[in-house]
Amino acid sequence: MSEGPFDEDAKDSQNLAVLFADIDGSTKLYEIHGDETAHRLTAECLTILDAQAGIAGGRTVKTSGDGVMCVFATPDEAFRAATLMRDAQKRSQVSIHAGFHFGPVIEHAGDFYGDTVNVAARVTDLAKAGEILVTEDTVVRLSPALRAATRWLDKASMKGKKEPVGVYMILSEDENVTVIRAPLVSADSEVLRLDLRYRDRSFTLEEPMPEFVIGRQDICDLVTESSYASRRHATIQAVRGKVFLKDHSTNGTYVRNAEGEVVFVKREMVQLVGKGTIFLGREPELAEEDGIAFKMP
Repeated sequence: MSEGPFDEDAKDSQNLAVLFADIDGSTKLYEIHGDETAHRLTAECLTILDAQAGIAGGRTVKTSGDGVMCVFATPDEAFRAATLMRDAQKRSQVSIHAGFHFGPVIEHAGDFYGDTVNVAARVTDLAKAGEILVTEDTVVRLSPALRAATRWLDKASMKGKKEPVGVYMILSEDENVTVIRAPLVSADSEVLRLDLRYRDRSFTLEEPMPEFVIGRQDICDLVTESSYASRRHATIQAVRGKVFLKDHSTNGTYVRNAEGEVVFVKREMVQLVGKGTIFLGREPELAEEDGIAFKMP
């Protein structure tokens, strides 16, 4: 860090989950209800948001006119806080949207700074009324049960970031009933099983299991050594008793079946059937040594 007054009280960098929660349509709130009522509703909402942050194990760093910024030790705590905040406002005249991101931050004079804070603020700005959005780098750090309650949304360009940032949405209870992510359960209640082999490593996926993540990032479930793979390249999950691979990468994914037929997907899903090989970011004929063999017994 550079020298100067800022450094005198600044603490060392630490990893925290930063969450922003903002009131939806605060300007319109004043137009509809008038200054006095809108001010009261806003103040009540901010008090509730602060309380829910504390219940989840975090703390409110600061409050603006229409939102709060909170920090948490873990992504799980931020997840719980965001859902508590959303649920607390369901029957209120005021709704909120929120977003969070986990990473290194610097604390100074009771406030927090850094790229993590910027990304959290920007992903919050993408959220629509009632939505909670979270970055994919944070989703992979969630506990399995909470990770299963998220859904891939899109990649978003953000100021200051060279590559688009993957964004997930946290499902509400109603949405969670209709979206099947895990465990791997077949339509006739038989246990699904998928065997994977990458070089000298083997994996067996069967119920119960969360989304299985493949990529170069060291926190992925299967870490590949291929330089053509993205940090979080693809995921494997079950939908209505069938197993699918979903590509999240820059270069795409090739899936070759037992008959030698190859399917290419990029930011979309492909069903895994029987046995075959998965190739991350490169054509099969150029990447045999990096192939991930799969088989459904």
